[in-house]
Amino acid sequence: MKAVGLIVEYNPLHNGHLHHIEQARLKSNAEIVVAIMSGNFLQRGEPAIVDKFTRAKMALKQQIDLVFELPTVYAIQHSDLFAYGAIRILDALHVDQVIFGSEQGEINSFTHAIQLIDQNRPLYDAELQKQLNQGHSYPMANKFALEALSSDRLPDLTMPNNILGLSYLRAQQQINSELKIDTIKRIQADYHQSELSYPITSATSIRNQITDSLIGQTNASLAMPLSSFQLLKDYWQTAESFHNWELYFPLLKYRILSDSVDQLRAIHGMTEGLEYRLKKMIHSSHTFVEFLNKTQTKRYTKTRLQRLFVHLLLQLTKEDMQHQLERVDQIDEVRLLAMSKNGQAYLNHLKQSSNLKIVSQLSRNLSDRMMIDEKAAAIYYLPLKSEAQSTLRQQEFKPPF
Repeated sequence: MKAVGLIVEYNPLHNGHLHHIEQARLKSNAEIVVAIMSGNFLQRGEPAIVDKFTRAKMALKQQIDLVFELPTVYAIQHSDLFAYGAIRILDALHVDQVIFGSEQGEINSFTHAIQLIDQNRPLYDAELQKQLNQGHSYPMANKFALEALSSDRLPDLTMPNNILGLSYLRAQQQINSELKIDTIKRIQADYHQSELSYPITSATSIRNQITDSLIGQTNASLAMPLSSFQLLKDYWQTAESFHNWELYFPLLKYRILSDSVDQLRAIHGMTEGLEYRLKKMIHSSHTFVEFLNKTQTKRYTKTRLQRLFVHLLLQLTKEDMQHQLERVDQIDEVRLLAMSKNGQAYLNHLKQSSNLKIVSQLSRNLSDRMMIDEKAAAIYYLPLKSEAQSTLRQQEFKPPF
């Protein structure tokens, strides 16, 4: 059975994602579509608007056959670690090809960039460090370092999906150079687009439109499938809220105020005295957006800070993460969130050739990695009313959808 792999977040699933799914099927000629999806906290350091189970159901409604959870320890990291964890799992699931969406839309520029870095590694590393020392964020430093090698046929590394695309190819090179990777072009909507457009819009524009109500909205106006829209409404009925950083700001504020400077310094991603800056700015900040804006610098982008804040919420220390990342080549289990009948048949086929353990529901004997996922789920639901917390968290202990 030929399988194509997708690396997704679906926050929420919209018409642009449908285009990706359809084009990936056509381009790969695959019978099975396998998605690796971030859990309740996402790569840009944000809580997902609705939980991972709701988003997995959205995926299954659009003909994806298997949805697996990307472990939290990889889902909330910078692009290289995020990509490495996802590609490692897809390789273990024996997909034939991985297809990602990008602003660039063609794979040759990505492969050219990888070859350029490999052929000029000392020069690239030196330029990267130089740019970082000048105070640039890692994405900008990476862009300048690559442009110092050549100005021809390079992907635009100011664009988020292009950044991830380069990381996917780096991961493929390290894990299995025989795994085929290709890309399709994002159409119409830019990742950062804040205003709705039709028939395709960005997930950002949808989240901006959906605050705490769907009143007056339709699935057409939000440029998403009717099933995704209905699942959003169903989640609202249970949770009485959608998730965003403002919901978690009291928890974050408590964490920063109650932890000592030494405790904050131990958190993964806390560097260069940033703990003092957080302590200083939290007292005068009344909202999450205000706090984020006050804390941001040229070096510390909003995305990097948001990832740090997730680490703070989850109390992920440098020691914890070092232990996990030292074992990145030992991903021997993966959580299954949802499957179709065809997906179930693929899993039966996979048992004959893969040693990967498929975890269908949480139990008492969890690995360290899955204990972090369970903690992330508990904290994700924590701002909700008690009854909603209990109802939604029970999904962790039920079989896949």
